[in-house]
Amino acid sequence: MLTIAICEDEIFQQQQLEKMIFNMGLKESINLHKFESGEELIQAYEGGERYSIIFLDMRMNELDGIQTAEIIRKWDKTCLIIIITSIMEYAIKGYSIHAYDFILKPVDKEKFSKVFRKAIKEIQVIMNKTYTIQTRDKTIVLRLANIIYIESDKKRVIIHTTEKSYVGNENITKTESILMHDGFIRISRYYLVNINHIKEIGVKTLMLTSGVELNYSDKYRDIIKKEYMKYMMGDMS
Repeated sequence: MLTIAICEDEIFQQQQLEKMIFNMGLKESINLHKFESGEELIQAYEGGERYSIIFLDMRMNELDGIQTAEIIRKWDKTCLIIIITSIMEYAIKGYSIHAYDFILKPVDKEKFSKVFRKAIKEIQVIMNKTYTIQTRDKTIVLRLANIIYIESDKKRVIIHTTEKSYVGNENITKTESILMHDGFIRISRYYLVNINHIKEIGVKTLMLTSGVELNYSDKYRDIIKKEYMKYMMGDMS
């Protein structure tokens, strides 16, 4: 299911975007939420909501689109933010919040369709990436996007996801070699973290999106900051 948010203070424009989405005849089921202000969208995130795609108007009362996106990025580094604006300058500013793309007003149906379909394909790639673990009695396939961090447990690993934790038979070094090119970074001899779930880097700890706080080793400090900066600039490969 695609979870989509439209954050637009003009009701007519909001309705137009909604109509374009549902008139595209997509195979995917859609869960669409509409917001008339940045504050409303932020409240939804504070309440635990998350969206795959956000169509975000740049010019709104109180919080504008850039300010709203900056706050959203503290919770969600992976959602695709598509800027809706009538001013090109705002589209350029969108790079500061790692915007996926932009659409100029008045919204052209052909341009909207092209950007939206491209975004859906990217989400499908992200969501279809998996990691398979072997437990004592079965094989489990986990979505990488749902893995928050991996903890060393002697010769095994404990994989902490957004739903529950699993024990895998591989050691953390082997696990790191498999996931190091998919956004996972080593922060100590005990932990491997999904960079998408890092909320904040402290002096000696990382705060994750789940609320868990992990200590990182001095040995890995520079690597963590370097990789996180690359991620925030949209340069993870």
